[in-house]
Amino acid sequence: MYKFKRFFKWLVICMAGFVVVFFLARNVILHKVFERMAGKMKEKYGTEVSVSELHFSGVSGIVVTKLAVVPEHSDTLLTVDSLYVCPSLFRLLIGKARIHEAVARNISLSVVRKKGFSNVDRFFKKSEPDSTGKHAGRNFAQSLNRVATGTFDLFPQQMNLQNISVRYQRDDDIEKVMIPFVTATEEAIESSILNLRDSSQWNLSGNFSQRKRTCDFKIFPGDTVPTDLPFLQTLFSVKCRFDTLHVMLSKYDYSGGQAGFSGNVSTDRFFLQHPKISDEPVGVDHADFSFSFRATKNSFSLDTTSILELNKILLHPSFEITNDEKKVYKIGMETERLSANDFFNSLPSGIFDEVNGVKADGTLQYSLGFRMDSSQPDSLFFNSSMKKESFRLRNPGKENLLKMNEEFLFSVFEQEKFVRSFLVGPSNPGFTPLLQIAPSFKNAVMTSEDGSFFFHNGFNEDAFRKSIAANYQAGKFVRGGSTITMQLVKNVFLNRHKTIARKAEEALIVWLIESNHLCSKERMFEVYLNIIELGPGIYGIGEASRFYFNKKPSELNLAESVFLASLLPRPKWFKYSFDETGNLKPYFAGYYRVVANFLLKKNLVTQEEYDHLEPRVELKGPAKNLVSPADSLPALEEEKETD
Repeated sequence: MYKFKRFFKWLVICMAGFVVVFFLARNVILHKVFERMAGKMKEKYGTEVSVSELHFSGVSGIVVTKLAVVPEHSDTLLTVDSLYVCPSLFRLLIGKARIHEAVARNISLSVVRKKGFSNVDRFFKKSEPDSTGKHAGRNFAQSLNRVATGTFDLFPQQMNLQNISVRYQRDDDIEKVMIPFVTATEEAIESSILNLRDSSQWNLSGNFSQRKRTCDFKIFPGDTVPTDLPFLQTLFSVKCRFDTLHVMLSKYDYSGGQAGFSGNVSTDRFFLQHPKISDEPVGVDHADFSFSFRATKNSFSLDTTSILELNKILLHPSFEITNDEKKVYKIGMETERLSANDFFNSLPSGIFDEVNGVKADGTLQYSLGFRMDSSQPDSLFFNSSMKKESFRLRNPGKENLLKMNEEFLFSVFEQEKFVRSFLVGPSNPGFTPLLQIAPSFKNAVMTSEDGSFFFHNGFNEDAFRKSIAANYQAGKFVRGGSTITMQLVKNVFLNRHKTIARKAEEALIVWLIESNHLCSKERMFEVYLNIIELGPGIYGIGEASRFYFNKKPSELNLAESVFLASLLPRPKWFKYSFDETGNLKPYFAGYYRVVANFLLKKNLVTQEEYDHLEPRVELKGPAKNLVSPADSLPALEEEKETD
């Protein structure tokens, strides 16, 4: 007992001595720590960090005045006139940081991106690969925990920040916001943001717990009419506005090498616009996303228990990225069964405008499954289906999905500019009924564009899988998976802009037409052959057969048909297919051979026709006078323009 008391006595004396020494030397230690940190910033990022005054105040508070962060040969990144922070002493002693309280005045953050340089890019350099060729630090769970821990530990529970200026400059475009105050206590956090570009205001209110790793806050406009959130358009070409955005993180945990968090994000009257998403703002009246993310060392996933609500559509999304010896991507999506009218009425505006007004009986349910192993992209799994029960279309909607069944006016646009309009039907002298088109041309078109057109339901999943695999392997878009139905819908009902919105609407219209037999395959093929571009300003097989061969479509022979079908990817380049003597260039032999083999395999040509087919045609129409000399680039060697 005596020895224990003696040990305890000396322990208390040592701790007291340590505290005394620390308090006597703490400012010296603080400056040494700052100098070491500033040295690392200088060495690693080429950035000067300076202060005019740095000292302790009270038990553990630190006072900083005139803090400046200035990257070399670049614009000042950050300045702070005065800063008081109160970190956790215990966590500092074990080499970690947690800020309990922060008070600051006159903070200025300025991000500058100009041609050739930026004052922030140096802080986002990619890690170098290790000896195995892998990049360091790619432990998903550790990375997630590092971000979550750093965010909560460095975001003070007690806070009073005043007069914050945030400026972003991209070349000559400058955007700036002022944040008059940010206050936080154990009970609440409050702030407001003033966008100096349009004099709009956004407010933030809610609460968070540094210890529990939770937060619950709302962002809403201070004005009656919502305006676009600042910086998004300048940074990412995105416009975004809403009435209210509610964000809640209800649970976070990190144990056993796994990290996970769950929560909820909801918004009312949400609008988003980006050139690659849609030409018009995409909007939903109400959206609610309850999520549960999980990360391990080699994977990051969204759990199947997550639910996304878009108006009345309830969607169960999931995904997983595995980065072990190989990358594996998994995506899943399934909606709950919903009445058809509620489904169509709940679709986001700005994406499905052409089906606006569609009315139907019955129910619909959509599901999507995707899995791809990066080491074997050709063996990827893809399945997309829309299940219907007692479905019956009552109203074809704004665009009238039944219009192809009758004569209709078709308008041609190129790069958003109107070119011409013409009737697709008997009133047009150039219109050619399907039965009056040479079978050889019809077969050649299907061979090059969509060999299974008469057998699929508008989607060729095998072609789509091959398209994904080819594009992934090439690292860019090199192959499309469009069917004739998809091309027809794109040209007859939609614009030509390659946006996510247009592709989504295209898929829905294709499903409506094909799965509900709104138009026969024969009529669709007839319309397609009468509107396809087959030369500069030449639309439909009627015009094309006269332009090239001064023939009727029924009079085309096999060689002429194969040549015309070859023009579909690049119709305006037809003249570069010929040499100075007016003969097809040598590379056409390969194309003819591929088409001929397919036609023979499908018994669409006889062996005799196959044996006598040669890449040789004689121009007799107006096209003969437009053939270019031999030094022009061949059309078929150009990248195929697909969708």
